[in-house]
Amino acid sequence: MDEWGQLRARLAEAGVDGVEDLGRFTSKPEFFGGSRFDERGAMPVLIEALPTLSDLTLIGAVAGHLRRPWARPKAFDALLATFEAVAPHDASSAGWHLGDAVGTAAAANHVETLLRICQDKRYGVARQMVVHSLRRFKRAPFVPDTLLALIEDPDVALHAMGSLRSVLGAREALPHLERVERERAGTAVGDQATREAKKARKAIT
Repeated sequence: MDEWGQLRARLAEAGVDGVEDLGRFTSKPEFFGGSRFDERGAMPVLIEALPTLSDLTLIGAVAGHLRRPWARPKAFDALLATFEAVAPHDASSAGWHLGDAVGTAAAANHVETLLRICQDKRYGVARQMVVHSLRRFKRAPFVPDTLLALIEDPDVALHAMGSLRSVLGAREALPHLERVERERAGTAVGDQATREAKKARKAIT
């Protein structure tokens, strides 16, 4: 039995409903039908199983189920451990989904860990949603400085710019965005800064 089958068996044994829909996500259930998977009931099993998994697709699926606000902060430690193991090798897929879930599962006492992740370039684009999550902690020390340091990092620049506007406010963020727009003109980061600066100006007016 593969890891999918093993995890479904563990969930069924724990009395979780809808295990056949493990890993099924639908954005429009009115057209495609909703998932019967009991994410809340499954949470203890998923948290325990996650660090032991090796199937990257399954890891991404479990992260997707644990990215709900109600999993905060119980799921954080398992998500973090798996993120740190997986993201350096699979940043754009399972690593990205894990980063998204880490950012969602984090509580205020996890900010220092989030800042460390955001600044560690080994994690590449897997950091994107962790950077995005910093806007939830705008009053925490070092959040603005970290975002300012990341607005020229190609892997996370767009998310850092958006979070910077949220944390500093459009008026205070605009000069920093305009500087990147000028200095990185003709690059993807420069183009992102142009779009984000336009949003800031619109918010100011």
